[in-house]
Amino acid sequence: MSDAVPPDRAFVCTACDHRWYYTRQRCPACGAADADTYELGTGSVLATTTVHATPPGVRQPNPLAIVAFEHVSLVAQLADETIETGDAVTFGDEAVLRDGDEPIEGPRLVRSE
Repeated sequence: MSDAVPPDRAFVCTACDHRWYYTRQRCPACGAADADTYELGTGSVLATTTVHATPPGVRQPNPLAIVAFEHVSLVAQLADETIETGDAVTFGDEAVLRDGDEPIEGPRLVRSE
């Protein structure tokens, strides 16, 4: 399984059909090493929170959400604080998630159009 998977994709085990989001070396259900990926599409915001005390290089405030996609749920940064519980979201354009010596870039969740 590769670490270079686009953030709008999740994993599906080729042995047992279990699905998960975060990169792992093996299926968390059966331990198989082979997996395919699939596009997440649109998710639904289950809950939001805003972090005001963030580590150096992370924006303040930093809105986050728990989002349910088909078969998987995940936690991700929101593009802005206007996104609410129940909103439909997708992954947006790349943004700087953390500044510093080794900046981390990735997409934030945006309201689905």
